[in-house]
Amino acid sequence: MDLAEPSITSRALAKGLEILDHLAAADHPLSLGEVAAATRLGKPSTLRLLQTLNSLKYVEKDDDGNYRPGSRMPGAGSHAWTERLLMVASAEMTKLNHDLAETVTLAVLMNDHIRVVHTLESTHHIRMSNYPNRILPPYASSLGKAITAFQDPEQIQVLIQVFGLYQITEKTITETVLIREDLARARERGYACEFEETVAGGCCFGAPIMEHDGTVRSGISVSLPRTRLTPRMEELIPKRVVEAATRISKKLRR
Repeated sequence: MDLAEPSITSRALAKGLEILDHLAAADHPLSLGEVAAATRLGKPSTLRLLQTLNSLKYVEKDDDGNYRPGSRMPGAGSHAWTERLLMVASAEMTKLNHDLAETVTLAVLMNDHIRVVHTLESTHHIRMSNYPNRILPPYASSLGKAITAFQDPEQIQVLIQVFGLYQITEKTITETVLIREDLARARERGYACEFEETVAGGCCFGAPIMEHDGTVRSGISVSLPRTRLTPRMEELIPKRVVEAATRISKKLRR
């Protein structure tokens, strides 16, 4: 046998990869019929491949029965999926920014880091700022914590190792045990918070945007100077952020 030209190939694997290519390139979730037509397969064969990919989280099925890239798809959290997230989250971000008059940020989990994709600045002269493409510390920023807390242990380790453990401010937690305890608290209450861990004098509250299968690959946050954080605001902001994240999550499932 000529090893330079192998004669044994897996048609199922090839078609599975072709499905992933079509889903990644599409600007909307694809129906079973659309995937079957694109791959030139019968619907029963296409369905079996989609079910396998779905079980492995390379593909996910929405509430309408259509298919889109899943959380394990290479590059998930970018391109068409991020554009859709931005479109869905825009109204909720604007409402939070208007109602609270503080900075609102949206971030996405990439393969090995968490990146800001959109921010609406506070109208106050003194404010907590953010900017698109900023890579967030997964153990210090509330938005980084909110997303990291809902990953599996291996992914958490990757996120921390890739970013590195740095004493960003004197209040940054860098002890591994304490970081994991902090992330566990965020999972339990459904949101994360940070007080001067990334910027002296700043604070932030972040919530995960949870998809229908429990996957988290994005989150939303509100940040402000700690001098404006009254007891009432400390109670109100996490509630409003969680509510916004929940509404975004429901819209993503449509």
